[in-house]
Amino acid sequence: MKASEDFWDDLFSHLKSGTLLPVVGSELVTVKDGDRCVPLCRLLGERLAERYDLKVEWTPRASLDDAARAYVAKHGRDNADRRLYGRIADLLSDLNPQPPESLRQLAQISDLSVFVSTTFDHVLAAVINAVRFAGAARTRELWFSPNQSTGDQQRNASRPAPDEVVVFQLFGQASSTPQYAVHEEDVLEWLHALLTESARLPEWLNQRIRGDALLFIGVPLSDWVGRVLTRLASDNRLSRTTKQFFIVSQDLGRSPGLVEFFSTFCGESLVQVLEADPAEFVAELHARWAKRAPQPKAGAAPQAAESMPTGPTEETIFISYAREDADAVDRLADSIKAAHGNVWLDRRRLDPGVRWQDEILSTIRDQVRLFLPVISRNTEGREVGEVFKEWREAIERNKGFARGDFIVPVVIDGDFDGNPARYDVAFRMFRDFNFVGAPDGRLAPSDADRLVRAARRREAR
Repeated sequence: MKASEDFWDDLFSHLKSGTLLPVVGSELVTVKDGDRCVPLCRLLGERLAERYDLKVEWTPRASLDDAARAYVAKHGRDNADRRLYGRIADLLSDLNPQPPESLRQLAQISDLSVFVSTTFDHVLAAVINAVRFAGAARTRELWFSPNQSTGDQQRNASRPAPDEVVVFQLFGQASSTPQYAVHEEDVLEWLHALLTESARLPEWLNQRIRGDALLFIGVPLSDWVGRVLTRLASDNRLSRTTKQFFIVSQDLGRSPGLVEFFSTFCGESLVQVLEADPAEFVAELHARWAKRAPQPKAGAAPQAAESMPTGPTEETIFISYAREDADAVDRLADSIKAAHGNVWLDRRRLDPGVRWQDEILSTIRDQVRLFLPVISRNTEGREVGEVFKEWREAIERNKGFARGDFIVPVVIDGDFDGNPARYDVAFRMFRDFNFVGAPDGRLAPSDADRLVRAARRREAR
């Protein structure tokens, strides 16, 4: 089945705005074994069955899960906890699999910087390192487990830097202990931990999963796993959600109930299901992205990622903030992106020696559609700062508009009671504008939609 143009248009609207989160599954992580190309998880299952003389019926759909269940049935659960996970990790290390071309193509799509993987291997991270960093191990690998150590939880909690690429392994990372999922009972335990919140994903990732559109590529979703995963990724009932899911798998025929469930309760535009070869889908995704991606001018030297600011795109919403409020501002930006808004956020203010202020002021003066000054106790406590130059520049530009909705002050303090007069500095500068509350950066969806619509109405001057 081929994807419709509506499918691609919806997908690229999220990719362009930075609100698409790919979820990579075992159907896409394939390896060469002699003359055949086989999913890595299938090959691991075959090697495990061969090593322990396990009785497994190797149907086209059989995988590691089948071999692991046969091992538990033969040797018992206690023995499996002691040995099974270490043996699989050893088999994976011995294989040292080479990444398929489809993963290389996916890694080349530079608009994607955070990937969620449902497999426990290092293949995706390795191919990103090869494609983007000339083999240097610069991809940040994180993983989740219901029994994760405090140290690993702390590493997960740190929000990615703007130029950082992250692979987050939702069902754990291969090790000698049961810290990763190898069969259905493991998957059930992982999902139970998330449902009951006995263990939690890092807050920054939870915001991305709940706020962004999700693209499942090659994730073999069984009926119950598909329903639970999509519900976990939505703030509302699936029948009432406004976020989009894209599901691409070559084996959706084994879960007709799941497809019917989506079409009945979610509608075709919110959960778009495509039964197709994941590798062929990624090839087309890469080709379409390459056509849309801006090409460097002939003879122009490539710029380092940190050397120049990223210019605004049309309908851009500029967020002006003090560096102490960076975490809350990230949540504010995520709220706007979830409403399909384009955000211009200057992250260099977090680094010493920044000399981009003239360009920032020029951007405010000539290009952005909507200006959001972030108000907090931190801005009230300042007497001087570059942020006030940005505010004054925005006020000056606002004088040229017939309607005065170019500026929308946003208060991020949790105890904001709706009275802007308590913020003396901000109120003196923005008394003619309507203030919006976003406690700790969490903007209500209705307010986010209103801001995005205002930016789209505003003609760039």
